[in-house]
Amino acid sequence: MPLNYASLEKFASNFIEQTLQRHNEMLIAAKRLKALFEQASLEPDRLREAVEQAERTQPTLYTAKPTHEYPLASFPLPAQPLRFTLLAADGSQIAPNRHRALEFGLINIGLFKVRFGSAQPPSVDLISELLEFDRLFSEGMLIGDDEVGLHRDLRERVLIREHITSEDPTPVLTVTDGPLDLFYRSNIKGGAAQDAQQTVWELDRRLENEGILSAGYIDKPGSTMLANMLNIYQSTLENQPVTTRMEKTVSDRVLLKGRLAPGHRSALFEIISKRSPVNPQRLRCAFFFMNVAREADAEWLVRVEIPYWLAQKPKLVDFVHAALYHDAQVLDSHPYPYSLHRAHELALVRFAESDEIEAMLMSKLPPEAADLFPTQSHKSHWKGSV
Repeated sequence: MPLNYASLEKFASNFIEQTLQRHNEMLIAAKRLKALFEQASLEPDRLREAVEQAERTQPTLYTAKPTHEYPLASFPLPAQPLRFTLLAADGSQIAPNRHRALEFGLINIGLFKVRFGSAQPPSVDLISELLEFDRLFSEGMLIGDDEVGLHRDLRERVLIREHITSEDPTPVLTVTDGPLDLFYRSNIKGGAAQDAQQTVWELDRRLENEGILSAGYIDKPGSTMLANMLNIYQSTLENQPVTTRMEKTVSDRVLLKGRLAPGHRSALFEIISKRSPVNPQRLRCAFFFMNVAREADAEWLVRVEIPYWLAQKPKLVDFVHAALYHDAQVLDSHPYPYSLHRAHELALVRFAESDEIEAMLMSKLPPEAADLFPTQSHKSHWKGSV
């Protein structure tokens, strides 16, 4: 029996009561912030100045900043070009485990490309890579899922560029799952995250020069960048020290709920994400929210991140908006970009396959080295036999 449901039942009612109470408190906070959003949008320059003041004075910061668009604007779905290329990459991974006979890490990247208007079928590719042995350790310890994920994120971005050819119809849009910048992995030790951020920054400069567009797609986002922005604005109104602190967390999805019709996107905002130490060579990003639902009563808001340079080009923003919305409609019951879904299906590593990889590695050991690597820990043996 995997769970003691009788034991869980004792906690379930209390958990639901706490959850509903928290939800009601969040709705009260959201009502205040929505009213503040209306007020702040009437003076976007002051709102922007408040965020810029926080940038100058706060050592760490994660917030949105208004761009050239009216903060509460809603933009309808633009027309989609007949010819373009959409290239998606997604990955999965295996982190090293000391309970295995051999400690290894693997990243698996799936790529799915569609050349719209070319009459060619979609192309797929799968790249499986073992991490180099020296990369399995950081400060003398085995790396974990976050560190392997950092390598995977970086390889996705490198490989996606390598799969663009001169035969691909333009414009070319590359899309990955999750934030475009690697800021969310900045807490990884040893400087690896900053090195990866610099590589992504250098890649983006190359993409910009070549006219290749990129986007990060976040389904059911939980960010609070807009709420943080409004709390900064509130601080300046009250002549209080700048703060993004909230009594109750209010997600950006809640603040925009009911504001975007199906197919519409929100205004563009710049992402301000400061963390010590500051990395000057990292990707500068903007974002917008989009309602990928078809019907008004089925609202589903997603966040799309794009490079800041792209956000300055309205026609290209329109193209990203249209291409991702239409791609999400292929999976009509639960809208999500079909290209990313297919890339994920290609890359998914199942549990049994990790055992097969270990067996393949063990088979390459010379006979005299076999005794140096016991099959697995006793703990792993008994966990696997249950």
